[in-house]
Amino acid sequence: MEIGIVGLPASGKTTIFNALTGSEAEVSAFKGGKKDPNLAVVQVPDPRLQALSEMYKPKKTTPAQVRYVDIGGTVSARDGESSMDELLRLLRPVDALINVVRNFEFAGEAPSPQDDFDALESELVFSDLITVEKRVEKLEKEITKAKKGNPQELELLKKAQEILDSGKALRAFPEIATDPLLRGYAFLSAKPCIAVLNSEDDAAPGGCTLELPDGVTMLEIRGKIEMELAQLSDEEAEMFREDMGLDEPATNMLIRKSYEFLGLISFFTVGPDEVKAWTLRRNTPAPKAAGVIHSDIEKGFIRAEVVSYQHLMEAGSHAAAQKAGNVRLEGKDYIVQDGDVINFRFNV
Repeated sequence: MEIGIVGLPASGKTTIFNALTGSEAEVSAFKGGKKDPNLAVVQVPDPRLQALSEMYKPKKTTPAQVRYVDIGGTVSARDGESSMDELLRLLRPVDALINVVRNFEFAGEAPSPQDDFDALESELVFSDLITVEKRVEKLEKEITKAKKGNPQELELLKKAQEILDSGKALRAFPEIATDPLLRGYAFLSAKPCIAVLNSEDDAAPGGCTLELPDGVTMLEIRGKIEMELAQLSDEEAEMFREDMGLDEPATNMLIRKSYEFLGLISFFTVGPDEVKAWTLRRNTPAPKAAGVIHSDIEKGFIRAEVVSYQHLMEAGSHAAAQKAGNVRLEGKDYIVQDGDVINFRFNV
């Protein structure tokens, strides 16, 4: 899973990035339309993986991962074509966006979270609108003059253009945003979004709410405090969190929120060499889950040998779970469930 971090200037994007990843990245911005983003990979905390590792004692244990991309600058089609192209290049591959919203005083200016959220949401819509307008113009010429191009794609793009022209994000219209003909555009306003309210150190939780459109959820984080805690050892950070009444690290809260919001689950593969967690979208059939591991396993899929994590732990071993009748052979139509421990049988 890959998540892009965006926000208006002075919203604390890099502070949130450091808080989530334990990094010490410096604030940077686009210069001449070019910049290297701040990147970091965070392991997904999952006690089930540790329990499986203790059972199988593998040579290697590999958690699922979340990759965060802090692009710096502002998502704005008004900053020039080169800057926008670079921002789109960095953001199009991500699965979701974090819109960091300032909820602290900066340079004597009081926060205005709703206005800031709405402003960036408008920029996402505007950037998509420019992309759609250019493609519609080109496709119309191809269809009328060169007798090529896809009329159905053009029709969908015109529907998208109408939505964007009205100031609405495409994520509220999944039948258009997720259509296979438009999926390659990776529209920014079609991506699920988590509004991270970056509150000041002494802010009371729940003191600020946002009116959010469909496809957006909110999480409040005291970014500066969480960034400082992320630089400490686990023992020191836990002690300070107890003193401040914080239940868990911000990264754990956000990962859990992301999984719930994006409809993600985890399944596991186990063995003497490696115990590994894999991230998957809910309602995914077994062959597609096999493809997450390797495309050859999906192509040669025969059966999935499945046991639930709960049944495996209750039995104490795979052999005992099998004896109890809790290990199943599932076919192509099986929908993988959260916590499934799977051995894929395939032929290449």
